[in-house]
Amino acid sequence: MYEFESRVRYSEIDVNCELKWSALVNYLQDCSTFQSEELGIGVDYLLGRGLAWVVNYWQIDLIRMPKLTDKIIIGTIPYELKGFLGLRNFYIKDAVTGEMLVKVNSVWTLIDLNKVRPVKADENMMDGYVLGDKLDMEYTDRKISFEGDFRTEACIVVDKWMLDPNQHVNNQKYIEMALAYLPDGAKIRRLRIEYSKSCFLGDRLIPAIYEKEGSLGVAFTIEGEAKPAVKCSFDFD
Repeated sequence: MYEFESRVRYSEIDVNCELKWSALVNYLQDCSTFQSEELGIGVDYLLGRGLAWVVNYWQIDLIRMPKLTDKIIIGTIPYELKGFLGLRNFYIKDAVTGEMLVKVNSVWTLIDLNKVRPVKADENMMDGYVLGDKLDMEYTDRKISFEGDFRTEACIVVDKWMLDPNQHVNNQKYIEMALAYLPDGAKIRRLRIEYSKSCFLGDRLIPAIYEKEGSLGVAFTIEGEAKPAVKCSFDFD
């Protein structure tokens, strides 16, 4: 387990003075990054070996969204590390009351950036990440399926500001893009994202929108390809 404490900043909130979803995911990413850096198996260690941890799946269950100036604790629990797969829980809780605000499950793959294929975690990683018990939460299917009618929206061209140090679109940027298609007033209780393929500078993404009562799905497909690169699913209260 690894934790760090923070406070919700004005720069991180939306029009309702609540933490933005994109800022929430940034906290999760930062938490695992801080842990890896403190263990000496962080960004420099990975890039020096041509490696990167790439997220395959997020399930984020929202109990209550933190608000402006709230003191919060962000934590992560690696609970399985086998071969090239790493499974992690995350959570956000109120630093004053201890109330659990967010519960998260995630699946990651260690990638050889030069060969663009999965590779097994080395001994330093296996020894460094001490595994813990899984969070008590509902664990959904990691595969997201959309059915029925859909509409397509204007093409989105991947620009430089969307990229991370691995030179592909940072995973929270897809959330920002997908949120633009939510109906007004929608209160999200669960966000799920499945990443099947990385997107790079200049890729043209075609959004397909699937709407049902109480939920919305967004599939991003690279122009000219048949299968979506990323799928986002939102469930509402």
